[in-house]
Amino acid sequence: MSRVFAFAASASVLSLAAIAACVGDDPSPGSGGSSSGFDAGNGSSSGDASSGGSSGTPACKGDTIDACGAACTACKAPSGGTVDCVSGTCQPKCSGSATVCGNTCVDMNTSAPNCGKCDHSCGAGQCITGVCQPFGAAPVFTNVHGIAISPSGLVISADNDVSLCDKPEGCTAATLKTIKAGLSNLESVAVVGTDVYWNSNVGDGEIVYRCPVAGCPGAGPDVIEAIVNDNIGAVVAGPTDLVWTRYQSYYGPYSHRCVLPACTTITDVRPKPSTGPYNNDAARETTVPSTIISVGAAHTLWATGGLYTDNYKQLRSCPIATSCPTPTEVDTTAYAVSALSYYKGLHYGASGAAGGGNVIFTVSDASPGARTPLVTDAAGITDLVVDASGIYWVNGTTGKVLRCATLTGCAGGGETLATGQTGAEHIRVDAKFVYWTTMTSILKVAK
Repeated sequence: MSRVFAFAASASVLSLAAIAACVGDDPSPGSGGSSSGFDAGNGSSSGDASSGGSSGTPACKGDTIDACGAACTACKAPSGGTVDCVSGTCQPKCSGSATVCGNTCVDMNTSAPNCGKCDHSCGAGQCITGVCQPFGAAPVFTNVHGIAISPSGLVISADNDVSLCDKPEGCTAATLKTIKAGLSNLESVAVVGTDVYWNSNVGDGEIVYRCPVAGCPGAGPDVIEAIVNDNIGAVVAGPTDLVWTRYQSYYGPYSHRCVLPACTTITDVRPKPSTGPYNNDAARETTVPSTIISVGAAHTLWATGGLYTDNYKQLRSCPIATSCPTPTEVDTTAYAVSALSYYKGLHYGASGAAGGGNVIFTVSDASPGARTPLVTDAAGITDLVVDASGIYWVNGTTGKVLRCATLTGCAGGGETLATGQTGAEHIRVDAKFVYWTTMTSILKVAK
């Protein structure tokens, strides 16, 4: 009983103490904390206020910015804004069209680090009306041949050099790093891990080369394969193999591969014909060697441009693992295939379509057969690439860079990422950016 009377006698004192805590009076000198018992910087409890009542109920239940809600949280205003305590919850406020990203008020219409949404960075590009704008990824060249993505940055095949841009903001001539310079008739480029592959020639020799992305050693690049007079169309990497197409003017088109990452043994994909002349072959391809190919885990596909006697055969396939003297006819329509790419079990392609324009489609890698249409666009698709975030393509005729954000297709032709890119040819993506080329330039834009 004496304990109950002692509590009653001190109740008025405790009530006054609780009221003082809620109004945010300064702590006494040397107390080491706020009068509410909470850290004003992060609102965490010091342990005192939460045990202010005999039942463990917080002693402070005010609705001020110094002590908000049952936990007496100290509200912190975002940089450039204010904060209120509303119904026991801290609510930050920004003026005008600004909104809170992290602890800062930003205008998502103009903020390059937060364009359109929080943490959506435009890199070195501007943010205009909530949309990231393209910017230059490399200096201007005379002739850009191709680009590839590496863990170190963007690999560029342009003019007579293979180079690396490892600057997120893009490179100038002074900051571009040389992988190999002084090449003749440089063409396609592919990256596998930390190695870069390309084709060029020395004299009459048509050669597939390899070097580390960090730069060729003093002894020069590795020669993967060198054959005199047999032109190379493209060098393309797949999940397990590197494949390149060739053409010999008497015998016709064929293709080779090596298994990654060693790439030491060369085997046939499509063997070189043993008889000629090539121009007497009714099944000859009118585009030789093909520069439009995709390499899957089980099959490689390539565009034919039609056959010598049949314009309705525009797409062929061969298994990778065994020599394939007789290709499978995948496409038996008259619509030319203009782009191919591979991603996780499917070959993605672009071709002409009934009624005009282009269509983006898929073909199974395990068993190439009927095409599945996904997206339509105006005629002029020159390249496409796919990752988990969507299908990306460039239309060199309309000058647009576009995206379909689902891998199952888009109605209405997808989303435009950039305009004014007439003549765009190649497109690649990394985790945050989309890259494409024109004849002399390489540009990028945030995804």
